[in-house]
Amino acid sequence: MIELTALLLAAAVGYGLARITGFPAIPFLILTGIGASALITMDTDFLAEVLTLGVTVLVFVAGIELNPNRLQAQRRTAIKVGAFQFLALGTVGFGAAVLLGFELETAAYLALALTASSTLLVVKLLQERRMLFEPVGRLVTGILLLQDLLIILCIPVVVRLPEGVGAIAGGVASTLGLLVLAGVMLRWVIPGLLRRFGDDEEVLLLLAVSILFVFMGISRVLELPLVTGAFLAGLTLSGFPAAALVRGQVNSLGDFFHALFFAALGAFLPLPTLAQLGEAVLLALLVVIITPPLVAWVGERAGLSARPALSSGLLLAQTSEFSLVVALQGVVLGRLAPEVFSVITMVTVATMVLTPFLSADRVTWALMKLHPFRKVPELADRPTDHILLLGCGRHGQLLLEDLIVTRHALVVVDDDPVLVQHLQEAGLTAIRGDITDVELLREVGAHQARIVISTVRRREDNGPLLALAQDVPVLVRGFNREDGRWIRERGGRPVLYSEATARAFRRWYDGERTPDSTMTETGPAAVGP
Repeated sequence: MIELTALLLAAAVGYGLARITGFPAIPFLILTGIGASALITMDTDFLAEVLTLGVTVLVFVAGIELNPNRLQAQRRTAIKVGAFQFLALGTVGFGAAVLLGFELETAAYLALALTASSTLLVVKLLQERRMLFEPVGRLVTGILLLQDLLIILCIPVVVRLPEGVGAIAGGVASTLGLLVLAGVMLRWVIPGLLRRFGDDEEVLLLLAVSILFVFMGISRVLELPLVTGAFLAGLTLSGFPAAALVRGQVNSLGDFFHALFFAALGAFLPLPTLAQLGEAVLLALLVVIITPPLVAWVGERAGLSARPALSSGLLLAQTSEFSLVVALQGVVLGRLAPEVFSVITMVTVATMVLTPFLSADRVTWALMKLHPFRKVPELADRPTDHILLLGCGRHGQLLLEDLIVTRHALVVVDDDPVLVQHLQEAGLTAIRGDITDVELLREVGAHQARIVISTVRRREDNGPLLALAQDVPVLVRGFNREDGRWIRERGGRPVLYSEATARAFRRWYDGERTPDSTMTETGPAAVGP
């Protein structure tokens, strides 16, 4: 009881220091955990149990954030990029571990620990930056889902390696069976339970915890790691509206175990030697240096524009909570030395702490200047006095039909190569590019247009446009009043979808809609700027 109290106190102090300083909480939690272990001698078996429980809850919460249905058109690209990154980093990590003198089994653990990126961290960053439902956000979450599934399939391979091929095949088959069960639950069972119990918050929390325990129990019976069942239990709850309803119930639980886990991690870790610190720095540099260009290279060949591809790589340039799962499994089974666990932990913590800074927009643009194949499309004649439409997704296409019938020249810019090709085949002037690229904006005459209409989702992407086109009316899509203030302060004219949707709904409700209009899940189908 004294040990648990010390860990809880260490977690509270660590979070308090993080809030005061504004820095990430993980380093403070680990440091306060180290301090707690220095003051009170803690049993390693107790700490191992706390770590196992903590990481089980963390991967359960991570699974809830990875709804497979969210991928949509990004599914194929996510599979290509995610699989290539997983295999490439695993191969590089294994080679680096062998060169550093580790035995083959230890090298396999290290390689697997380097392959996946952190779901919890990356999803949180995407939410904070309002990118979760953008194409980049959908791509990155798809990559995270694929990597997490691959790593839970690979855990039985590494754990059962000394037992032979038969044991490995049995572990992989059991994991696949549990994955099929999760798919059935996600597709058919959970929606039915929500229809019956969705209005009762207490029942929802009980339902979520029950599913967690059921999958963990099945994992125990199948002799799989408990985290495998926990992750797949979260995945069963990742669909809409289950994730939205359950997330509020489990977030506080996740925050508690997040703090407890990293405080216990600090108490569990032996102090590293200079040699171990050097190994951790080398492996962390491999992840941070190799991941962004690797993901960008594959992403561009899969159809992404340069900036979204590079931004995805920077967001994924860290190891994950599953890295700690892999290492912890090795330590518990006695197949991984505590010193190697320290190296993996240092790599994970360091790369997680660096990611928010490395994935900032200013870093992306600084690296874009070094892009060896970056090329701005050139038009035969730079347009003037034209209508410029930036972004031609679902909402942009609603405008396109009305804009085509005007007597003014129309230029469309979008980063979807398939869409641009279709528009060009239809006889329109369409350019594939990134609207945050000032050189591209000059080439399409943003500062000489009659009017510019931007339908891009993230307001910050309109910053270069608003700075360049000061003397041109620029209509910018926004979602709320905060977006409206941001756009007006920079000289733009906001079109707020929240207000437009409300007005359109009132017209529809009062019987003023046209005969062919329909209602979508969120309001009239034809709502647009």
